[in-house]
Amino acid sequence: MTKSISKFLGIFSLFFLLMSLLIISCKSEDTGDNPVVMLDSDGDGILDEQEVANGTNKNNACDPVQVSGYSGFDSTSATWLASDCDKDGITNGDELSASTDPYVDQITDTDGDGIVNSDELLAGTDMNDPCDPKQEPGYTGHNTSSTLWSNADCDSDGFLNGDEITNSTDPYFDDTVYPTADFLPFLSELNLFEGPVANLKFNRTVDEYNLATPLYTDYSYKLRSISIPKDSKMTYTGEGLLSFPDNTIISKTFYYLNDERNPSAGRQMIETRLLIKKNGIWEMGNYIWNAEQTDAELSLDGPIVPVNWIDKTGANRSVNYLVPIMVNCIQCHSNNNTITPIGPKSRNLNFVKNGVNSLQNLIDKGLLEGAPSISEIESLPVWSDTSFALSERARAYMDVNCAHCHQPGGLHDANIGVRPDFRYETSFTNSNIDPFKADIRNRVDIDPAFGPSMPLVGITVKHAEGVQLIQDYIDSLD
Repeated sequence: MTKSISKFLGIFSLFFLLMSLLIISCKSEDTGDNPVVMLDSDGDGILDEQEVANGTNKNNACDPVQVSGYSGFDSTSATWLASDCDKDGITNGDELSASTDPYVDQITDTDGDGIVNSDELLAGTDMNDPCDPKQEPGYTGHNTSSTLWSNADCDSDGFLNGDEITNSTDPYFDDTVYPTADFLPFLSELNLFEGPVANLKFNRTVDEYNLATPLYTDYSYKLRSISIPKDSKMTYTGEGLLSFPDNTIISKTFYYLNDERNPSAGRQMIETRLLIKKNGIWEMGNYIWNAEQTDAELSLDGPIVPVNWIDKTGANRSVNYLVPIMVNCIQCHSNNNTITPIGPKSRNLNFVKNGVNSLQNLIDKGLLEGAPSISEIESLPVWSDTSFALSERARAYMDVNCAHCHQPGGLHDANIGVRPDFRYETSFTNSNIDPFKADIRNRVDIDPAFGPSMPLVGITVKHAEGVQLIQDYIDSLD
């Protein structure tokens, strides 16, 4: 009996031991209701659990952004391999194959200077500055299609890199030439023009301008320019004449097209008149073009130059062009015994020709300061534009062609007695046009250079269209 009990207890103990081991084994395989899975979905080397805690995207292989040299990524992850963490257009996988850093942009050149951003970072230069590092003249590694580079001025000569490329000049070499503000023997010596002077191509520091209503001179064409000395500016003083710094040069070249229907048929240059401001005083000089049309020589002569041309209608025209002598120039340009320019007034420059507003162009180039928006500046009416009122057109024409003499301080001083004042800004009542209307009507129709003719000097052929405009205006006053 005792032996049987002992055998039973032994079997029971063995069974109990086996069950205990089985229970322990089962518990070791049970991770509970929330198992912890060790995942890195995007292959960036940071576990999903950590990315969630950090607030970064567990499915974006490039979030968070890593610094160059980072190597904690999973190079077997399809997501990471297909990503482009340095945004240089090359996938991480391809960068690994090429032994380049997937966290360093090997392609992008933000500033267009020809040096990729990664190299600029290593060199300590500014990847957003097209002119850093400074390059030697002749450097051609830049990217001309880069807007940032094209709008920079790497040689600090006042001309944008893009404009220098257009003009075939070196954007890394200041080769700026400023005209000589002196009356040298030949026009070509003043450096107003680039290349052969006969081409009439202005130097880069010389700015062409146009006028809404120009001065009439025997149907000639005129090429006008202003040259401002280096580091100087004009100043806006209202809608009248601009204020110019010393050593300003104002030029006007008079010429005729051989055939107005075909400008490529050539031209005949007659004279180039200059105004140069020195020590606050304007000085005048005139250059007369030679017969070969290769240059113009400083001269005090007033020759008669025969000119023949074909006008826009196909008609043959001719004129014996009379170059004015100095006393004639003084008659028009003198006000209170002081020489002044006539044409470049703000209102007359506030005019668009060939898509360029002459006044805005000067502002944009930093040559004119103190001016408000051109929308706030009155524009002189175009005398030939019939969209303007007859009175506006006539007053604009008289302002440009007559007012230099007929104003206070002019040759026909409006301050003396009762005399006309033809300035555009003068009110009709104060202009005295009405009491002189019969005299005005008659004088403009008298052949030039004859006693009571108007204008008194400067033309040899009446301006038929201008005469008609003034007479129509005078008749409208009756």
